Amino acid sequence: MNTTTRMSPIEYAKMILEKVSFEPKIFKKELRKALKNSSKQDFKHLMDWCRERFGKKK
Repeated sequence: MNTTTRMSPIEYAKMILEKVSFEPKIFKKELRKALKNSSKQDFKHLMDWCRERFGKKK
């Protein structure tokens, strides 16, 4: 039996942002890309998560 668990777009974006958080230029590019493709609800969730996780430094 093949039970593949798919990651939601918002969870995928979080994973990518965690991985590139060391480089502000790449982080901003990936954040813009994620926000561009998100719903209003996901947009707010992702922005809140970023502020909580990374503060206002990014």
